Amino acid sequence: MAATDYYEVATGNQTAGFYEIFKFVGVSATGGLFWPVILSVVWIVSFMGTKQYSTSRAFTFASFFCSILGMFLAVLDLMAPKFMYVTIFLTLIGFVWLKLEADSI
Repeated sequence: MAATDYYEVATGNQTAGFYEIFKFVGVSATGGLFWPVILSVVWIVSFMGTKQYSTSRAFTFASFFCSILGMFLAVLDLMAPKFMYVTIFLTLIGFVWLKLEADSI
């Protein structure tokens, strides 16, 4: 049996440019999970990078930053919109958390 029986191999049309390569890797080769995993890694890094501020502020910033990236990836059809909605929902939770924390001070 050949290796192509187990793994999907890119054709010439799927490697014609950067967009096609990103589309193949993000959608075809990984079953649509590549960009959501990358987005979650970006969320973790941005959360840890802004942890010097309050936890609610770091959470909201990381969620907002990933929602912007998620919108960009969803518009380019590199990621399913349901993952973009998750980041928007996390951003809304962060805004509520910030508001509740500001009221308690």
